[in-house]
Amino acid sequence: MNYYLSLGANLGDKKFQLRQAIELISSLDGVDLISVSNFYETAAWGLKNQPNFINAAIHIKTNIEPLNFLKKLQTIENKLGRVRKEHWGARTIDIDILMIDDLKINDERLKIPHPYMFERDFVLIPLNEIFEFEPKLHGDEVIKTNGTLRDFNLKLIACVDKNFGIGLNGELLFHIDEDLKFFKRLTLNNTIIMGRKTFESIGNPLKNRRNIILSRTLQKIDGVEIVHNLEELFKKLSTYEKNFIIGGGEIYRQLLPYVSEIFLTCVNEKKSADTFFKIFFERFICDSSEKFKNFEFKHYRRK
Repeated sequence: MNYYLSLGANLGDKKFQLRQAIELISSLDGVDLISVSNFYETAAWGLKNQPNFINAAIHIKTNIEPLNFLKKLQTIENKLGRVRKEHWGARTIDIDILMIDDLKINDERLKIPHPYMFERDFVLIPLNEIFEFEPKLHGDEVIKTNGTLRDFNLKLIACVDKNFGIGLNGELLFHIDEDLKFFKRLTLNNTIIMGRKTFESIGNPLKNRRNIILSRTLQKIDGVEIVHNLEELFKKLSTYEKNFIIGGGEIYRQLLPYVSEIFLTCVNEKKSADTFFKIFFERFICDSSEKFKNFEFKHYRRK
């Protein structure tokens, strides 16, 4: 099922709270994070005499039943310090389910579609980034702000077979000279982000590039920077650099919702693989390609 969620915070470090909530939601068993909107600042709705909110929307896929999923979201809210003192009051985090495919739910605990979603520009504007529709806005001041990994214009580069396989036993499926030259040309003098297994398959830091490893367990390796979660990665990156995600499968999964461009080498072969690149076409379009004898370079950009 496709779930569309609205998130908001107006107490504490609001942007940090939103990032933490998104990471906790995406780490739930059986949940696949598809897209994340930009962050937006807006005045409070309902009770006006309180701090401004930071709002966002996310698209996830899961087979968790709606009421069970609602309980999981409330657990995350509690973990992040939400206290329900008054209706529409100030809060460290608020997570609402807006839509679930074409389901209609009228339960005292959950109403879908959300009964107030079409009255709130701070819901409609970020939602329109991840779900295509024509919102009827009310003219409220909703200001785009930074605070998400989308701000770093992340780029993803991968080589896949006909089934979107990318690796077997920690090794790449292909070693194509033109592809390796293409990879070097793109990433030289830029930042590359990878997981532990990808680094181990390479064996050493790639020269003339800033090497960052995203790993929960690694502590120190000469010539590379190590981050243990997305919040640490967020603090390492710069909007002035080109940041390329180079693998493996779990890193692609975590960071794809924030990616703006994909550079894909598509090889016209089927290989045995145990790691795959997840399908992404619903949020990206192919705007250029270059064909060779047995493979094709394709460039995708986010819609």
